[in-house]
Amino acid sequence: MYDKIRLKLYDLPVDYSWQAVLNRIGAQSYFADNTGGSGVWRGRRVIATKTYVSFEGSLPKCLYGHNLRTLSLKEVEGLIMQLSKDLGVPMCDAEVEFLEFAHNFNMEEPPIMYMRKLDAMKKFRPNDWSGTKYIENDKIRLKFYDKIKEAKKKRELPKFGRLPKNLLRYEVTFYKKGLDSLFGRELTAKELWDKKVFWTLVAEWLGYYDDIVKLPNDCWNVGFDIWGSAKDFTKWCICIVNADQNLSYYVKHVLFKFRANPQPADRVLHGQIQKKIQEALEWGKIHLDAPNLTLELTTKIEQYLTWLLEQSPDGMTIEEEQLVWGMAS
Repeated sequence: MYDKIRLKLYDLPVDYSWQAVLNRIGAQSYFADNTGGSGVWRGRRVIATKTYVSFEGSLPKCLYGHNLRTLSLKEVEGLIMQLSKDLGVPMCDAEVEFLEFAHNFNMEEPPIMYMRKLDAMKKFRPNDWSGTKYIENDKIRLKFYDKIKEAKKKRELPKFGRLPKNLLRYEVTFYKKGLDSLFGRELTAKELWDKKVFWTLVAEWLGYYDDIVKLPNDCWNVGFDIWGSAKDFTKWCICIVNADQNLSYYVKHVLFKFRANPQPADRVLHGQIQKKIQEALEWGKIHLDAPNLTLELTTKIEQYLTWLLEQSPDGMTIEEEQLVWGMAS
């Protein structure tokens, strides 16, 4: 579930040389004041200066070239230890300045349909930008988006295998302030594969999802193929208006009743309008009985966490659960 992280190592070895670190990976640029420079490790940026060494990047992309796959804790450990070896400094002791914790879910409908059902939560700012749902504050950022669309745009796709059609990504970014608040101290890189730390982050990731206000089903849960003709589109529009206002009542008891300059022919037109409204609502009963998208997403999250706990290499036995959560209590 770990994705992008930023590590910063301040406790440098006695024989540390920032030039030596950059030489090991092939420096791409040096600072103008000759106090450091930057290079690339497995496609991700490394900065070495007189006072620190930092790494920032997606761990899955370092290993696979994409983040459609979730890493195991063993893979996370192996990558960070390899980073330490390749740079020649103990990056496993580096401070974690932020980390992204995420998983991709294969859904029945396009991701945007599920994002529309997510509203907001207390003390967080909601924001929808460029097809992505954000819910954030200065410590934590929740993010939902179409992972396949994003991966295609960045050209970060697996070389082999068939891609799922609808892949929704749920991602939580823990900023340093959020990590310090959660753990009561600075988190180091070597703790990322510790089960107590990992499952604390899992619990937070699930808890934030649970706290989001979920919107009920509505007329917007449709695809283009719901309209067999332009007349169906008109019926859909009537259903949307009727969801917020009893249209039949409003037309009869407000618009028709208080019309100016009443004419005998008005009753015929009123009858025709009422008939159109009823036809639209009958059409809506058949075509707008949308599946409960929130229930589908919640179920998939719960199923994933059950697998993660009970079957994955990162799961825990009952004894481990008692040990981990017992220590936490």
